[in-house]
This record gives sequence, C-alpha cells and structure tokens, in this order.
Amino acid sequence: MSFNFQILSQASFYVRGKELFYKYCKDHEIPHKQIGKLIVATGLSGVPRLSALMTRGIQNGVEGLRMMGGHEATTLEPELQCFKALWSPSSGIVDSHSLMLSLVGEAESHGTTFSYNTAVTGGHIEGNQIQIHVSGSNAIANWYGSSELDSELILIPKLVVNSAGLCAPAIAKQMKGLPDGIIPASHYARGCYFTLSNTKSPFKHLIYPIPEVGGLGVHVTLDLNGQVKFGPDVEWIKGIDDIPSFLNM
Repeated sequence: MSFNFQILSQASFYVRGKELFYKYCKDHEIPHKQIGKLIVATGLSGVPRLSALMTRGIQNGVEGLRMMGGHEATTLEPELQCFKALWSPSSGIVDSHSLMLSLVGEAESHGTTFSYNTAVTGGHIEGNQIQIHVSGSNAIANWYGSSELDSELILIPKLVVNSAGLCAPAIAKQMKGLPDGIIPASHYARGCYFTLSNTKSPFKHLIYPIPEVGGLGVHVTLDLNGQVKFGPDVEWIKGIDDIPSFLNM
C-alpha cells in the first residue's frame, strides 16, 4: 500500500482561475463587480514587504499591478492614509450566495449527487482502498465520542477529498489505518468582522494591509450593495474539542 501526496502552489492557479471566474460569472449572470484592491504600507518600514508582494505577483503572471505613493492612493480613496500602496485593478467582489447556487446546479447537471443531512463519521483502510463510514445526522445527534459509532452506509470511493474545513482534522483522526504523521498539526485562530452601519460607505475599493502571520490582516471589504465590513482580527486559540467540531459538520 502506498500513498502519494503532492502540494501544488496556489499561485499557479490564481491567474488563470481569475480569468475563468470572471467569465463564469458573466456567462451565468452572477452579480459581481471588478472594483480593484489597494494593499497599503502605513510607514517606510512596510515598503520592502510591499515591493516583495509586487515582485511575487508579477512573477506569478498577475497583470496591472502598480506601486503608487500615498498621495496618488488618496485620489482613489480620499479617506485613506498610507505611505505607499500596491494597486491591483483586477480584484473584485461577487454575490457568494448566487455563485454557490449556480455551482450546485452545474454540479447536479453533470451527475453530482449531494447527500444532505448526512455526515462522514469515520472510515478505515482495507488493502489499497479507503472505506468511508456515513450516517444520517439524526443518528449522531446524541453521540459524544464515548463509544464506537455504527455506520449506516459504507462507501468505497476511488478518490477522497477531505474538504471539511475546520472539521477536516477531526474527520481524519476517525480514519483507522492512516500512516503515522499523515495528519498535520492544527493551529486555530478566531477572527471577527465589524460592520459599518447607518452611514454611507466612505470607500469604493477593497483596502488591505500588508499580510500578517495568521491571515491577511484587518481589511476593508465591500458587498455589492456598498455595505462596508472591517476584519477579520486574529485571536489565536489553544485548540478545539474534536467531538463538537465533528458533530458540527
């Protein structure tokens, strides 16, 4: 039995993916808007990191990137104060709900089956196959991890993608027979967004700080109605209980 794992650079998909994404939204009439983004340095010390971001973006094939001084940046955003800014004109926003509905419809029309009110409760490796244990949500409602959970269905797929987000490590730990060390360590952080209400939006573009450890930093984001949100902040958490996380899938 052998397992091959490959980590692909996200950047290798970004440029082509952005082009396809805008085309998909246009072709399927999904509300979206290309409003542009400013990544800002508030002082001289941030300029080298901002320049490094621009160099990396150009190397990855991102077009239209341009460095501008603080005064020029304020012509785009009069309420912004910064030393320098990196302008990305092709960044944009989308109606995420409409996008998800469209993707579900696309998937179903190509033969995908979505199983609602069900959860992967674990699995095991048998030979060269991974067998996935599945149960209905009602069956696990009162389960607290103190006993073995009987599966209502066992699937034997050709390919498994563990895309359960925060619950992914908890699911992986339920897979018996995985090689030691295959489950990476988890590092959790909590972030909050804050909404600017009862006033007209002072911004017209996305505004980001230079990325920080654990995230992109507190940034300005807009929805298609012009509503402004600030966030997320970062609060590192020691850990989470696997069972509540697992039951929240």
